[in-house]
Amino acid sequence: MLNIPFDIKNKNNIEIFLQENKISNHILESIPQDASNRNYYRMSNSLLLMESKAPENKNYEFIKVANYLRQIGLSAPEIIKTDHKKGLYLIEDFGNLTFNKAIKENISEELLYTNAIKCLSHIQSLSPNLELPKYDKKYLLQELNLFVKWYFKEINIKLSDESIKIWEKLWIELFKELKNDKLVLRDFHADNLFWLPERTNIKKIGIIDFQDALIGDAAYDISSLLEDVRRNVSKKTKKIVIQKFIQLNEIKNENKFIKKYNILTAQRNAKIVGIFIRLARRDQKTRYLKLVNKAMGIFLESAKKKGLEDIINWIEMYIPKNKIYIG
Repeated sequence: MLNIPFDIKNKNNIEIFLQENKISNHILESIPQDASNRNYYRMSNSLLLMESKAPENKNYEFIKVANYLRQIGLSAPEIIKTDHKKGLYLIEDFGNLTFNKAIKENISEELLYTNAIKCLSHIQSLSPNLELPKYDKKYLLQELNLFVKWYFKEINIKLSDESIKIWEKLWIELFKELKNDKLVLRDFHADNLFWLPERTNIKKIGIIDFQDALIGDAAYDISSLLEDVRRNVSKKTKKIVIQKFIQLNEIKNENKFIKKYNILTAQRNAKIVGIFIRLARRDQKTRYLKLVNKAMGIFLESAKKKGLEDIINWIEMYIPKNKIYIG
């Protein structure tokens, strides 16, 4: 008999789904989620039950990218059973040892991150044979508009149409530096990476949360990994990992790569500022407000780097110093 020790809105469908797949006598444990509207339940047979019904969860894309990553020799969750109509999926369980938890258990940050960069370099060494949209200026600007919409609403400033046009023009000029020819997972960071020490080589890193993958620039995912709003990566590890990435990917123009890294770090964290304010104000997930100022700090620090001075000038023109950080 299925024992579900908490309320699940989709309980009947879950019971039918498990019975259809001859799974019984398993206790489900709810796994707390972050910003996602998916639900995960751990089962006693090394499987996870994923409940994911909303169209924005991109379940088909999740399965497609998971299969591709496994095909090229990486550890992405195996998809065991699916019922798209019910929004129910049995997938492989990587356990609890995310990078954040592994570091708390005194596993070397440098060890984890250098192994992660080997996985990322392997992904980028191949021409992706996936039909995915390009992470072009249209996508990047749409994300930056989250910053314009939600951050300025939060600090009670209304921007003119002209100021927004200038903002977009500055970014479009920066985006000319980018080359969209690599598979970009987009959420390649400590909460979505698992340490699997019993596996070998690049399979030691378990990867999840890649349903939003696009074809973008090689600098995006390493920025996502190292400029992580949820945890501080040491300066030493950052330096080692960036140099390792440059070496593994045989990057000839290091200065150009670093500029792209800074552009995408600034873009991504401006987007995160907008997303976290939206989560707090629209979705009542107010815990994200405590991370807004950190994301803002990463955005501004990256924008201060060589080649991005015009972004800082725009910020200084349209945001009073006493309103840059919320709270």
